[in-house]
Amino acid sequence: MKAKEIINILERIAPSKLIDSWDNTGFQIGNEDKDINRILISLDLDEYIVNKAIEENFQMIITHHPLIFKPLKNINANNYLGKLIMKIISHDIVVYNAHSNLDLANGGVNDELAKVLGICNVRPLSDVIIDGETYGYGRIGEIDNNDPLTFFEHIKTSLSIEDLRVYGDINKKINTIAVCGGSGSDFIKDAYNKGADVYITGDVKYHDAQLALQLGLIIVDAGHFHTEKIILPRLKNIILDEIYDIVEVVVNMNTSVSYKIY
Repeated sequence: MKAKEIINILERIAPSKLIDSWDNTGFQIGNEDKDINRILISLDLDEYIVNKAIEENFQMIITHHPLIFKPLKNINANNYLGKLIMKIISHDIVVYNAHSNLDLANGGVNDELAKVLGICNVRPLSDVIIDGETYGYGRIGEIDNNDPLTFFEHIKTSLSIEDLRVYGDINKKINTIAVCGGSGSDFIKDAYNKGADVYITGDVKYHDAQLALQLGLIIVDAGHFHTEKIILPRLKNIILDEIYDIVEVVVNMNTSVSYKIY
């Protein structure tokens, strides 16, 4: 199967018209006419993923986060990104990403996050109208269990994580839950204005947490990676639903970014 055929499948769920003005994503490196029989899907593209693709003979890498985000003035071996791009090109690997378009898309990152967390009656948190259709960053809906501590444990289990950062009054009853995969602090006021009791996202900064506290909104920082990794198996299934066993698709569910607490 040609790379462009796989790209066409992905762009049916995350159309290029949904790419936000600040974003740079899509078909970034390679030959769209290249024959593909092995695809590696990952949230990010780093040296570990590139080496894995080379060693295990993947011809295409699909990620959520773009490798090339800001304009490049040069591509050479004097910096990390340049070396990575050169290695990708020298091994004839196709690179494609779906970023803000997959965040906005119906059935994309935020719908999948709401689904995994068991949120019902889901609708967009921040509406965006494109060509007469409603899309949106984040999602908001309801849950059955209104005990915060029980729900926090449910989040940890559903996202396979050990810890959460929680800000706010954890003793109040909850019902309405807002989510936004990745860095969603920009939508704290949207969550409050739409009546959310809890807002789940990642990369929450100190003053964002203070704002949520002032609004009486519980905010849960479940991590950028963990609130977006849920889309990776979904992408795999979208591809396999159309191509069956013509192409092998492998998902990398690990992050190369780690830390230790001493």
